[in-house]
Amino acid sequence: MRIIEKNGALVRTLTPAEQVLVEGFVQGSLDGHRLLQANQWLMKVRGQGQWLACDCRTDAMPVMNVTLNSSTGTLFLKNNPGTADHAPECPFIKDEREPGSAGERDEPPAAWLAPDVPLRLIGEFRPAASTECTGSGGASTRKEQHRLLSLLVTLIEASGLNVYATHLKKDLTRQFAELRGVATRYPLIERVPASNYLETRIDMKHMMMLKSRLKDSTAFGNQRRYGLLLDCVDEVRTRKVFNGRSDNGFDFQGYHWLWGGARSSGPLLALALYSPTTAGSHYYEIIHVATVPVLSKGQLFPVLREEEREPLKMLVGLIDWMAGKGVNVVMRRPVIGGDVMDELVLTSDLDRVLSVSLMNQPLGPEPSSDTFKRLADFKSLDTFRKYVAGFFMRERD
Repeated sequence: MRIIEKNGALVRTLTPAEQVLVEGFVQGSLDGHRLLQANQWLMKVRGQGQWLACDCRTDAMPVMNVTLNSSTGTLFLKNNPGTADHAPECPFIKDEREPGSAGERDEPPAAWLAPDVPLRLIGEFRPAASTECTGSGGASTRKEQHRLLSLLVTLIEASGLNVYATHLKKDLTRQFAELRGVATRYPLIERVPASNYLETRIDMKHMMMLKSRLKDSTAFGNQRRYGLLLDCVDEVRTRKVFNGRSDNGFDFQGYHWLWGGARSSGPLLALALYSPTTAGSHYYEIIHVATVPVLSKGQLFPVLREEEREPLKMLVGLIDWMAGKGVNVVMRRPVIGGDVMDELVLTSDLDRVLSVSLMNQPLGPEPSSDTFKRLADFKSLDTFRKYVAGFFMRERD
């Protein structure tokens, strides 16, 4: 068993004692101080934004994340969507799921995409006799479309946009540079990095630049040509993308995939698929769009619901204030591999970990864990702010 970063980089291999501890946790054989020890160890892995990779197979690596049950406040290991299954005799083969979780819904959650594997974001053109619209309809096509959202959240995770800390703060140019850097590891097709055909503005000028590169490219051969448009936009409505730089917006013909499944006001980080609509055509247009709400146009930290924006701004300001007092706190939002995306994990350099939800209405019964708090449990935002500040500041040297 190994601890890995979300970009697949190895952190370290577990010690034999840690392996026994985690196996006992999964099998339910721990109690007392050993169970507490296992929970603390797993919370530390979770707080660092890392995953566990299993060595039970030689041909592939099953990957698991440490998930928090929103109803009970307890931890459990969950297999990441889209990764390999465990070997038949592996003690980690059990995949815990909460009733009504994303795994039981018709639409799968956005999954982590492995780097260096062709993305397959759009299928080839349908025969002219087909009655279905090009790029839509059918289970396999919907799976291709859904991969666009998976790519967007994978880019967010791998580039660290879901992490906020004062000492890690980057300007907007640097944030987009990080996204573009991650895109170099994801080929659109074999040996064609997505970054080669990625523009970080959705406007006519950049669409024409992308169209020109795609038309002149010899890399696609006989395969369908397509590229990607990435931008922070104001809103997406009535099959139009509005970025504040054009009153009319930009049309798209396919689906709008939303992270978390619910619409939210902007700003939104949008990833759009750009391709010809029919075989042999030189007319390119936006086919599908995937979006993730972000905190602001200068800070691309993901926001699950509109009601989180003001509390999130408060937490960002509080983290900056604590940094000025000598306490560095890192805030992470899991966007892949978990059902509880309203959760924020805060960790300090004093090895303290606090998990919070900013939703006004709890998603389930109040958890009993001391390491999980909801804004809804407090009388006011100011009371909540004082609690978080006290949690991290009271044990400083």
